[in-house]
Amino acid sequence: MSNISGRKISIRTRILVMVLSLIAFIFLMVLTVFNLLVGEYIKSSVNEQLKDARKLVHYEAIPPKLPSDRQPPPSPESIPDMRRLPVGPMDKAEVMVVSDNYELIFPNSSMAFIQKFDEITALAAQLKHEQVDLQSSEITRVKASDREYYFVSAKMQPNPLGSVSYLVYYIDMTAIKSFASRINIVLLAVMGIAGILAVTLSFFLSGLIAKPVRELTRFAMRIGKGDFSRNTFNYSDIELAELAESMNKAAAQLDTYDKEQKQFFQNVSHELRTPLQVIKCNAEGIEQRILDPEKSSRVIISETDRLSEMVEDSLYLSRIDNITTGSKIEEYDLRELLSNCVERQRSLATDRNIQFVFRFDDQQVNMCCDEKHMSRAFSNLISNAIRYAKTGITLTCHQVSGRITISVADDGKGISNEDLPHIFDRFYKGNGGNYGIGLSIVKSVVEQHHGNIEAQNTGMGTLFTITF
Repeated sequence: MSNISGRKISIRTRILVMVLSLIAFIFLMVLTVFNLLVGEYIKSSVNEQLKDARKLVHYEAIPPKLPSDRQPPPSPESIPDMRRLPVGPMDKAEVMVVSDNYELIFPNSSMAFIQKFDEITALAAQLKHEQVDLQSSEITRVKASDREYYFVSAKMQPNPLGSVSYLVYYIDMTAIKSFASRINIVLLAVMGIAGILAVTLSFFLSGLIAKPVRELTRFAMRIGKGDFSRNTFNYSDIELAELAESMNKAAAQLDTYDKEQKQFFQNVSHELRTPLQVIKCNAEGIEQRILDPEKSSRVIISETDRLSEMVEDSLYLSRIDNITTGSKIEEYDLRELLSNCVERQRSLATDRNIQFVFRFDDQQVNMCCDEKHMSRAFSNLISNAIRYAKTGITLTCHQVSGRITISVADDGKGISNEDLPHIFDRFYKGNGGNYGIGLSIVKSVVEQHHGNIEAQNTGMGTLFTITF
């Protein structure tokens, strides 16, 4: 258990990490996309308005700059009318005039009463501080007094004294940037709240999942310890309910198998006791000189053969559930397998004046099977028929539309109605039976090859039918 816990993590931790990772990924994507969209929106709006502003430039409208204090401020008529710009979702572009050494010409100090004069002054000072290239026609971003501006400059015609001035068209984007920042803060706050809710929900969901898993784990451990009692689980989830039902079925099958194994060994012990007792009695009779040695020896040999056959069949039956392990599956002609099984027992049938009748297809009846196990099943059926037949046994082997049918029929007195439902049960002995293993082997071999076997009374004997 320590090794497992050292390498693994709990379901609760896994769910928590996955949910938090998903939420963080989603919010990061939202933040990234939102800020990209805001940036693109600002750029496109600024470009549109500032490009339109440059079209309003009339260099001849600005009077030449006069020397010294006789320089009058530019009149409103000499500045492009910014009201002609198209109305956008943000403030319109505004204009100021600066000299080539970044001195503010318009508005000047005599117009300090106008709105935003201090901001304009700070902007001009920042342009001078950064030594911005006013001859560039590119739209540029600059920050001044905690405000963010986008501007474009246009060179004016020089005055007679050769001085150069520049029109600077600018837009204050501080409000939109502040709005975007507030949105980011709100999104982060929502992410935090969602994270807390996700943690709570993950603990709740993981508890709902982990509890039945722990219950099923304890159930599996009980099964491993030999306790096959079923549990009445009541899970609302379909998958867990199906798993619980499958484990209950597995427990029932293991319980049945365990009981069969115990019954198997009890029956084997009981069946072995009889021939051993006979052997012991005859051996003691010979030792005490109260039994004929010759007759007792024949009895001992007969019982020893019977005992050997019983042990072999019992061992074979104990491995029958795993018959596919190590099996050599090849394609065989079932007619040939049946014929070989008959030949091996023909002398016994001849001693009892029993004849065989074959009704086989002219064409091969091929099937992929384990030759050793299939021959064992056919031999058991034939020996069983020889035991009960009076004069003859009929064997058939046909194949129609991929369906193979094999039958072994004898002309004996048939099976009693009481014995017929149980003749394939292990160690069930009907009237005249040996020790109840032969037919159970036949059934197990047939089922391992995905076939079916049935027995019925025909009124003229017993008919065993195998279908593949």
